[in-house]
Amino acid sequence: MKNIFLFLIVFLVGCQVPSPEPTKPEVTLDKVKADIQELKAKLAPEGKYACCIDESCNYCLLHEGECDCAKDLQKGEHVCVECYAGWQQGKGNIPKITKEQVKTDFVEHKH
Repeated sequence: MKNIFLFLIVFLVGCQVPSPEPTKPEVTLDKVKADIQELKAKLAPEGKYACCIDESCNYCLLHEGECDCAKDLQKGEHVCVECYAGWQQGKGNIPKITKEQVKTDFVEHKH
């Protein structure tokens, strides 16, 4: 009986799986940023990510799964709120368009 008890203790101690180290917020944030950039890079050649500002927006990717703001802007349509803000800060990248021409609805942006 004593041997069985000792065996069970050794077995249970040996079976414990160490818990993984907690992930630091900075590591998680860096991974999320890298994943976003990777996804944008995959979508752009497919014509599914055409942003109208430098350092392309994240809003469309996170809310729509693609970005048509450059195409929409050239047709005189609304852009997402992040692109609108970028234009107001001088970050627009469509020639012959001024920040005064850029509009958004501030509520919902649909593709």
